[in-house]
Amino acid sequence: MIRPLPNYHLPDMFTDLDERPGAFPSRDRAFDAVERALARLGVEDPATLRSPRPVEDALSDTALPEGTLLVLSPSELRAAEVDVEETVKDERLGGAVYLSLPHPDDLNGRARTIRELAAAAPTFGFNGSLRALPATRLGRTTQVAMPLHLRSYRFLLADTPGFRVAVVARALPGGGFIGLWTGNEQILAEMHAVLAGCIDASGHDVPEPAAPVPDLEGVDQEGDVWKIAEELRAYRVVREAELRQIARAAALRGVALRREREEAKRKQRAATGS
Repeated sequence: MIRPLPNYHLPDMFTDLDERPGAFPSRDRAFDAVERALARLGVEDPATLRSPRPVEDALSDTALPEGTLLVLSPSELRAAEVDVEETVKDERLGGAVYLSLPHPDDLNGRARTIRELAAAAPTFGFNGSLRALPATRLGRTTQVAMPLHLRSYRFLLADTPGFRVAVVARALPGGGFIGLWTGNEQILAEMHAVLAGCIDASGHDVPEPAAPVPDLEGVDQEGDVWKIAEELRAYRVVREAELRQIARAAALRGVALRREREEAKRKQRAATGS
């Protein structure tokens, strides 16, 4: 169970939709569209919905950027974050991870995961709490002070080769949140630029954006991945044909050897008169 985005993350001045936070312009346009849809539907707490489908149906076809999913359930938000975290830890492809650190009261449940993330890739944790988090519990994580204009968001950005995704939630004025899961390159680049600017301003070195595909020989773009896959499929067919020939030859040779042994035994019995 995750703690809802606290109200102090959203300054009281941001009550009118036109005055709401806009740190991530492309993503915030989607957030605004969802807020308007919720208002039209009369939904005060999105978490009470059994599915985001009614809200999605109320949105225009262009409200959510391509490659973006709507998340309204706290459990689904955390499940999306866990999926990103586990992938980064398993693949260990380099790159970097950017996340909003949990409230100090919630650190016990996530400290180990954050340490493991920092061991797999450079990890930058944005601390929006008034209380400093103990560095010993966050491993190699680089702590960055959360700027005021980002404190209404909960975010996790994995910027690793071949796996560039983000999960972001924005607090609602009356409580609750809207979440977006995305692999949209435009949004990811925009988000990386905003977070990198904060990191640079805090005096830390900022990693370059990760490549869309892993750094492998012969792979310079996504299309190369599919080309190599087709070549491997063709090679597999050839190898399978070769293996069938080898297996057939081995089977025939086995039959020949068995007959030779039987013939040798027959001659031996004849010679001994048994």
